[in-house]
Amino acid sequence: MAMSKRGQVTLFVILGIIVVALIVLLISFRREIIPRAATVENLDATMADIEKHISGCLKEAADEPVKRIGLQGGYLSTPEGSYRRWNDYPISFLCYNQAGKDTCTNRFLTKANMEEQLAAAIKENIGKCLDIEGAANIGIIKTFDLVLGNTMDVKATILPDEVKVELDYDVQLKARKSDTQKKQGIFVRAIKAPLGELYDVSQDILDAETVIGRFDQLTYMLAKMSKFTIDVQKPYPDKIYRLKLRENNYIFQFAVEGEPS
Repeated sequence: MAMSKRGQVTLFVILGIIVVALIVLLISFRREIIPRAATVENLDATMADIEKHISGCLKEAADEPVKRIGLQGGYLSTPEGSYRRWNDYPISFLCYNQAGKDTCTNRFLTKANMEEQLAAAIKENIGKCLDIEGAANIGIIKTFDLVLGNTMDVKATILPDEVKVELDYDVQLKARKSDTQKKQGIFVRAIKAPLGELYDVSQDILDAETVIGRFDQLTYMLAKMSKFTIDVQKPYPDKIYRLKLRENNYIFQFAVEGEPS
């Protein structure tokens, strides 16, 4: 009899654990099981979820090209003859050799050109992480419709201490049984990287290299209150300039083409 009672108690304990587990699962997936009503507040909350997802995707899509464009001297694509390979990186020549002269010819890399390259690379990468329907988490029985635009555009803006990425893409939430709706077309994410500031330093260096054929890095760093670290390597016959802020690990490096003796 005692064994029978202990068996019953054990059975009740097991059943209790199963019931509690089911309740926890129901709570965890309540948004899937019970869809959000299409109120203004719920549409705002759903759009906030979408915006958070897009922001994360923009960062994921932009981090690698923003880092790589700095390591490769302002170019994501490096055609043969346009770079010097050093430490496993194809580092772009930003100044080409002038035969018989100490000076070089500026390649004239611009911020606008880098912005175009970054925008194209980020747009391509977005497809690998963008899942707006999943981010909306609207369940099987929807009380509103998700309407997405037919076109998508990406803009990159290089600022002194960050790269601002803008996604132009229409996302609309429309209630099925009322006129309630929520629409957003521009999503923005800032990628922290002093690409713009280091680009400006590179132009100061190139001005010296094109006019007098050399650059005094020590004098420059002192004049800038040691804000920047400028390292010069000389893999024959070229020069590699590595630039960074003293308090930041982001690197912009480029090559100046030399003439073999």
